[in-house]
Amino acid sequence: MNNVSGTKNFYDVIIVGAGPAGLNCAQALANSNLKVLVVEKNKEIGPKICAGGLTGKDLAYLNLPEELIDFKYKEIALHVNRTKSIITNDDYFAYTINRKKLGQWQLAKLKSFSNIIVKTEALVSQIEKEYLVINGEKVFYKILVGADGSASLVRKFLNLKSEDLGIAIQYLLPNTKYRDFEVFFKDQFFSAWYAWIFPHQDFVSIGCGAKPQVLSSDKLQRNFQLWLKENNIDVSSAQYQAFPINCDYQGHKFENIYLIGDAAGLASIFTGEGIYQALVSGEEVGRMILDEKYKAQKINNLLSIKRKHKKILFLLIKAGRFKTVLFYLGQFLFKNNWFKKKVIEILG
Repeated sequence: MNNVSGTKNFYDVIIVGAGPAGLNCAQALANSNLKVLVVEKNKEIGPKICAGGLTGKDLAYLNLPEELIDFKYKEIALHVNRTKSIITNDDYFAYTINRKKLGQWQLAKLKSFSNIIVKTEALVSQIEKEYLVINGEKVFYKILVGADGSASLVRKFLNLKSEDLGIAIQYLLPNTKYRDFEVFFKDQFFSAWYAWIFPHQDFVSIGCGAKPQVLSSDKLQRNFQLWLKENNIDVSSAQYQAFPINCDYQGHKFENIYLIGDAAGLASIFTGEGIYQALVSGEEVGRMILDEKYKAQKINNLLSIKRKHKKILFLLIKAGRFKTVLFYLGQFLFKNNWFKKKVIEILG
């Protein structure tokens, strides 16, 4: 390593992936004495297959400018089979945002720091202990951060399995009529999971998710088509997308290699949420890199919430045909302010 540390092809930190996690990690390292390279395989930073839903804690953490938010909600429509109820809150607690705008906003914050270099169309084809091969060229590192999503190459290099996976499918339709934030529970179609309608300014995400070990991707797709038909939703002109969600957390520090966001398996297997986990873990790992003694308590907090979500999901799955009863009970209990606040606290 010593013979390359002074060359242009050496970086103190290389971050693979310029999503929310990677960019937030770079932000934490900005203005330090570390030479940092962020590599992104895509041509443009920001766009990603994602429903684009955010919660109150995301907004509080990011302190986003108002113009980046598509819609914000003090109420959501909660459906259990054919029964609909409206959950209201004094404060906004659900939001939708365009992922491209989010990524570009994060990127813009890095441009004034000379120690941060961001490269797009940078394809990592090989990972070794001291270097990466990027676009056919060896680039050496002291510290490597995997922020490259559910199919992380860095995670694979560490020989970590990814067995606790979720799958999400969605259609993106030009949005001319959808304005309500809606969640649909229907045991017959989605088991312990749900379908959603998340409106954006220019489009609406209509999708669903599940765990393949419980509900296969083929069956989920068939059930989703039945649900779309049942709700008179025409997707003939929509863009179809499917994506994995890695929830198999096995650690975030492996000597001089770190994993953050979906690459670390920090997403929730119940809600599918991953943006907040990506943002927090990115910043926390950045702080760990700057200070070896730093205790990443916020990651521990994420893991605590993750365990709670897993327990809720386990309860629902084990409930079998009584799941619908629990869904109806939850819908009823949301009328109680204490219960509502506790659920929003746990989930959002």
